[in-house]
Amino acid sequence: MPLRFADFRKSEVVWLLRACVLGLALIYSALWLSGCASMTEARVEQRITAELPRVVGPAARYQVNVQGARDNGEIADIRRLHVIGTRVEREKSPVLDRIEVTMSDIVFDRKEKRLLSLGTADANVRVLPSDLAAFLDARPGLDNVIVTLYPPYEITIETQFAIAGFALPRVTSAKIRGRLVVNDGKLAMEVVDLRVAGFPVGTIPTIIVERLINPLVDLSAPPAAARVTSVQVMSDSVLLTASNALPPSQSRTASGDALASR
Repeated sequence: MPLRFADFRKSEVVWLLRACVLGLALIYSALWLSGCASMTEARVEQRITAELPRVVGPAARYQVNVQGARDNGEIADIRRLHVIGTRVEREKSPVLDRIEVTMSDIVFDRKEKRLLSLGTADANVRVLPSDLAAFLDARPGLDNVIVTLYPPYEITIETQFAIAGFALPRVTSAKIRGRLVVNDGKLAMEVVDLRVAGFPVGTIPTIIVERLINPLVDLSAPPAAARVTSVQVMSDSVLLTASNALPPSQSRTASGDALASR
């Protein structure tokens, strides 16, 4: 049974945006618009593509592929949904060079606004060192930032900085060496060595600098809030996996506020 765009009410859009992960809101949108014909799948893809800049963030390009979308009255399902975004802009995060969300075997109760089952769900993010450098360079107290990656987990940041009680001449560089880790759902750097003009400094400046630069990647900004779950350092990029930032009970059922807005 094909769904018309008129069937997609504003209150439903609000609920979809509130109950989302990095890409999961797109799944919900697709399920509400799904139908049996390939033309309907194309319309679902168009609608998801149109919503992506608002749900995930502005990007140079989004690619959406929906396969096996069907509607059986109150129950809708999608066999596979694949979303790729390039140069995605997010609040509290550097530019994401690439995000890829893949979900399969999704079954959704349209009447109850509830996810019944989900086969697989993967969200992967790639971040470039140049984008990390630009992100840090925009922070107060940091200037002329250079980021270098060393597999499998190390990172080096070179910068000039000026913070309360610890100011350096503009010609003096600081070199920060550490490990990339996941801390409370965010990408962070554990500083293991801080040197100024080639000389090691004490513990207090190291703690101050660590607080200044972290977190490096934070995907918790709504509406597509997500948590970083793992990190892998390559020579030319940082690869992250992400998952839902909301408890299952919140991400799979409609909120009272959204229902009240009907």
